[in-house]
Amino acid sequence: MRISREFTSEQFPSEQAVEDEEPVFRIETILNLDSDEKVFDISTYEHHPGDSTPTQSFGGTFVFSDWSDLQDVAGLLKRYIREQDDQTRSITVPLDSGTGFNSRLGRHIEGIEEARFTVDDYWLELDANGHRGEIRHYRKTVDYTHQDRRNAMAFLDMVDELFQDTDEEPILHLEHPDLRSDAVPEYVDGHYQSSVRTAFRVIEERIREEGGFSQDDTGVSLAQDAFHVDDGPLTFADVEAEKLGWMYLYVGGFGALRNPPSHRDEESIDQQRAIQILHYVDLLLDVLETEAAED
Repeated sequence: MRISREFTSEQFPSEQAVEDEEPVFRIETILNLDSDEKVFDISTYEHHPGDSTPTQSFGGTFVFSDWSDLQDVAGLLKRYIREQDDQTRSITVPLDSGTGFNSRLGRHIEGIEEARFTVDDYWLELDANGHRGEIRHYRKTVDYTHQDRRNAMAFLDMVDELFQDTDEEPILHLEHPDLRSDAVPEYVDGHYQSSVRTAFRVIEERIREEGGFSQDDTGVSLAQDAFHVDDGPLTFADVEAEKLGWMYLYVGGFGALRNPPSHRDEESIDQQRAIQILHYVDLLLDVLETEAAED
């Protein structure tokens, strides 16, 4: 199987620059993985204001001796995300072969026998004989803060897809960064009920922020007040029936999906049901933030 993904990361000097869409620079990484040939192919480009042509800072093709080493790299990244302790972690894997090009030094590199993968607060970095390619965790950031790890999770999804078998357990695909950083580690550890509670905590906080509510406002009553068709601060449609529909979706989520598990034992939600609920919350978060941004 061959999979290709493009990862972009934009660096902004201020929040105003984000609104004006004026990044200081953009890093673009193209990653190609081929499970049949055991190939890890990576190219990194830098885009700077005023330059019409991007600069390729690194390009390399690496053939793993053991394709399962890619799973170990993914495991390193998963551990970093789960621990959230800001520790730098590395792993070195042997290669059947490796070649690359470093445009900064203007030279090719041949006969690479091993690759070192490092994870820290900014990127997943590949080091081949001192030559480095990278996938930065974030898509947009201001002064290297607010790392949302969306690219990191997209890389993990990519690896999962390569190793996925029809008889294996299903893959969880979530877009919202807070769900990925807070709820997914609990899901990965098998704490399905806890991951659902965490997901609803995330959306509860977002409703309070977008609707101007206090910490005393919670759950079903919060959703009813926030999305009330007459005077709720969060309404997503002009037609009353649609406003009512959205209110029911949010209120129903808290009433039917969040509240019952809070009073049951840990085995009351299995993996499949957890996936369904987490995707449901992911949808509601996306709609909430998209509509709030348009207002």
